[in-house]
Amino acid sequence: MGMSGLKIICIGIMTVTVGFSQTDSTLIDISEKKAELNEKNVEVLELQSNLSNHDGELQGIRDEIEKLKTYNKRLQDSLLTKQVEIDSLREQQNQVENFKMIVTAFDEDKALTDEILESIKVSDAVPENTVSAVSDVDDSEYRTLYNEALNLYFDRDYPASVGKFQKLLKMSQRHPLADNCQYWLGENLYSQEKYSQAIEAFKKVGPLGDGNKADAALFKIGMSHLKMEHQSLALGAFKQLEKQFPKSELLEKAQQYLTTQEKF
Repeated sequence: MGMSGLKIICIGIMTVTVGFSQTDSTLIDISEKKAELNEKNVEVLELQSNLSNHDGELQGIRDEIEKLKTYNKRLQDSLLTKQVEIDSLREQQNQVENFKMIVTAFDEDKALTDEILESIKVSDAVPENTVSAVSDVDDSEYRTLYNEALNLYFDRDYPASVGKFQKLLKMSQRHPLADNCQYWLGENLYSQEKYSQAIEAFKKVGPLGDGNKADAALFKIGMSHLKMEHQSLALGAFKQLEKQFPKSELLEKAQQYLTTQEKF
């Protein structure tokens, strides 16, 4: 074989080698891009979840404030009306019947005041079958401590926040806000990147309180698994959320992730 033949063979071998090298590089780039895209999807879902949870808690506080404003207005109107009645009755103090009307007016005012105070103490969100179960717990104190613990969480004072939520759960696990307390214990751990412990905390949410945080807890279990790169466990949690809570507001976010994963 001549020199020209050897040159042709060498050139062919070099061409094949370069082709394989480019193919391997392209596959590595695609794999890296997929990993980066998956990581960004997880971050987006986490941000959406946090915004949704914070918005829900803020809306709850706004609703409580609006209720208090309404009750305060009713009290002011009632007191103004009674004051007018009292002024009128004082002008006719020589009539016994007028004194009876004063007593009646005060009785009606007290009844209205008691009704408003009872409405404030027992939220509309508390199911009827749980009222007697938490009658040994001061509702006003419970809610005050809950708001304090939540504010500590938003201030990133996690140890203090955890301590207050744990105290509330010791006070009562049947109060309507007990599941919220357990949920925010999980959020405290999640925010500290203690994902395994967070999962265990979120798993305890379901049976507590009025159960309105069960779907959010299941969603955050899935997010915690994603943070630990447990893709299959995360998918399982999201599918469980889809099955158990088909009307959950978090379902759309979980389905977005499920759809993204199916493409790969």
